[in-house]
Amino acid sequence: MTYYNTSSRASGNSPFGSILGIIMGVLFLIGLFYIAQFIFRILYFLSPVFIIAALIMDYKVVTGYGKWLWQQLRNNPLSGVLYTLLTILGFPLVSLFLLGKAALKKKVREAQQEAEQQRQGEFADFEELDSEPLNLDRLERQAPPRRDTNYDNFFDSQN
Repeated sequence: MTYYNTSSRASGNSPFGSILGIIMGVLFLIGLFYIAQFIFRILYFLSPVFIIAALIMDYKVVTGYGKWLWQQLRNNPLSGVLYTLLTILGFPLVSLFLLGKAALKKKVREAQQEAEQQRQGEFADFEELDSEPLNLDRLERQAPPRRDTNYDNFFDSQN
């Protein structure tokens, strides 16, 4: 039985194909590193703005994060120091996270207020007007409707 090589590569024994793939992979990872470094640098300069915006939206998010760090330091000093160092090193990401959390809490609070307002209804502004009594004519009493309909006889004739 004869087997044929149906590979799309013209030369299957060339070592340059695998080396070229490795070089392309390394260049791709280096490119990703520089892109991430550029984004992190931009976030580093914008992080004070993010913290201030988070404080304006909901200051309890930032103070809650600080209390959580303090609690970690008191309960387990090793993990507390680790979390504090990671917060300092990743300050741009932490500030972006706190801004996102504050914005999300603000949206949830607005949605809850809107739902509460729809459930209870809004108060409408009104103006009290002087009312004058209406002089209406007396209505005449109407005669009761006639009772002699053939409706009852309809069922009697069916049997």
